[in-house]
Amino acid sequence: MKLSYCARPGAGFGIFVAVVVASTAFFGWGWSRPPLDEVWQIQLELLLGTRPALAKSERHLLQDTLRRYPLLAANMLEDADSGLISAHVGGAVDLNYAYVVRQTADAPGVLRITSLSGSPLKLMACTATSEITGEASGSKPFVWTLPDAGPFPQLAEVRIIAGQPADGVSGKGKDHESRMIRPMLVEVRSAMKVDG
Repeated sequence: MKLSYCARPGAGFGIFVAVVVASTAFFGWGWSRPPLDEVWQIQLELLLGTRPALAKSERHLLQDTLRRYPLLAANMLEDADSGLISAHVGGAVDLNYAYVVRQTADAPGVLRITSLSGSPLKLMACTATSEITGEASGSKPFVWTLPDAGPFPQLAEVRIIAGQPADGVSGKGKDHESRMIRPMLVEVRSAMKVDG
């Protein structure tokens, strides 16, 4: 009697392998973090000012989620047309970043950033479609009209690139950069109310 060593796997083995692969894919998908959960955590950390500025991937995630769920933007803004969604007190920001959301192209869309300390601040501002750099000082604010190209709701980031070091801080590097004096006033205005 001759035994066949080249026997093919049976149908039962094929079904078993298919079930294992499908189960692995299902549990892998189930264990991944949902985008809304990540956005809610980002939103809370931004409001409390407990996180560094958003990474590019986090900014894209937040912008995409706002676009997919417009009511989330209305909730973040407490039904206002536009405003700050990061830590601030009356528009005064003490971090090196600020995030603004504008619900529609008709909403106020002129950013006006003023240095509260009077020292010049080098700024970078961006949306999903454009980026600009500039400077704000005590007498001369940085003004940028947000593009109406969308996507809406529109997320805009303002980041301080360089500023005056805090007392007793010298040198360079991350420690130096994280201890900069950063008081700035961020306002979102309509085009007619830019001056004054």
